[in-house]
Amino acid sequence: VSKVLAYCDSRRLAVVPQGGNTGLVGGSVPVHDEVIVNLGGMDKIISFDNVNGILTCEAGCVLENLSTFVENEGFIMPLDLGAKGSCQIGGNISTNAGGLRFIRYGSLHGNVLGLEVVLANGTVLDMLTTLRKDNTGYDLKHLFVGSEGSLGIVTKVSILTPAKLPSTNVAFLSCNDYMSCQKLLLAARRSLGEILSAFEFMDRQCIDLAMTHLEGVHNPLPVSPYKFYVLIETTGSDESYDKAKLEAFLLRSMEDGLVADGVIAQDISQASNFWRIR
Repeated sequence: VSKVLAYCDSRRLAVVPQGGNTGLVGGSVPVHDEVIVNLGGMDKIISFDNVNGILTCEAGCVLENLSTFVENEGFIMPLDLGAKGSCQIGGNISTNAGGLRFIRYGSLHGNVLGLEVVLANGTVLDMLTTLRKDNTGYDLKHLFVGSEGSLGIVTKVSILTPAKLPSTNVAFLSCNDYMSCQKLLLAARRSLGEILSAFEFMDRQCIDLAMTHLEGVHNPLPVSPYKFYVLIETTGSDESYDKAKLEAFLLRSMEDGLVADGVIAQDISQASNFWRIR
């Protein structure tokens, strides 16, 4: 990558970096006759610290492959996307992808520990630290998270992965109006607190499209005439406690008029169906 960029820089050739090409805004699509630098071949996992949960890998690693790897070690990736089967971690970082776990683990600015980046002139900027806290100088990696390749191409990554928790519960709810969805989010943050791991909002049109175009997907609330829907996921360490906490929250939300109807997944298959709709 360094030699390619140095060559292009010396001849004033435009470059377009590419990852998994899953973005929907055309950022990885060349406009004229640019040189495409695709990172798909850089897909090696360099190391994994199973004490601190720190993964170091190349930028072309597919997110789903990384998720599978760390889950086998008892951890999870801090981001999860619908395009995880194709998107690459370098592209995720370059676009500061949020994903389905954003409400629990925040943005990649808080999870990326270090980067290796190649600048436009071919200079390799080595910031591939695995330290959680480093006060030895400017934290330059944050300039490249979300820079979309405009400052340099991310080639290696070290990222913090949270521990995988044994208890997961998923609920699919309907709301009468958008304001109820907003109030439900605030109530979920206050009532579910540390176990809230996902809060996903959908409107009626989204549900109708999913039912029409996805095979094997079933509406958990088939007779529901409501305009808005919410998927809530909790993850924790105590199955019975977490489920009781979620059930109590849903009961209060129904009594307060925030939730019109809802169902909690009773098994993995039903939970997967909820997520497939999303």
